[in-house]
Amino acid sequence: MTSTRILMAIWFGALLALGYVFFSPPGGGDVALPGHRAVSVTAAPRQVGADGGRWYDYEPATFVQDVGSGRTVLVAVHADWCGDCAVQGPIITRLIKEPGFETAVGYVIDFDSERRFLLDHKVRTQSTLLVFRGGAEVGRAVGNTSEKDIRALFQLGL
Repeated sequence: MTSTRILMAIWFGALLALGYVFFSPPGGGDVALPGHRAVSVTAAPRQVGADGGRWYDYEPATFVQDVGSGRTVLVAVHADWCGDCAVQGPIITRLIKEPGFETAVGYVIDFDSERRFLLDHKVRTQSTLLVFRGGAEVGRAVGNTSEKDIRALFQLGL
């Protein structure tokens, strides 16, 4: 009898969690560059793209176009449950607005759902940051939460 109650409690909790995920209103505004799809940015803990940063949810065709154009493309492999990702979010949002990054664009890769990207780019873990320039990857860091180190990584794309 006790195990039945435990299973029912777990089932009820799972239903509540799913309801929260599917029916929660978005917490932020829309951000977009010309030629890019606007993306609603959610509130904390994932603040990537908040306050006018040029960070977008990953779309393969747009990503390939941006990388192929030779422009600086920054990538943050993110998971909502990742502590390092939560620290990286506000840092990378600030950095993309600094002088020198006016033409750079950033993509947020969802670690839990974008398996094709992870395989194609040999990404093994969340909190991975990548930098592309001239159509090729020029830098990568995993789990780095130092603003100084992330800035140095991003500057490889300039």
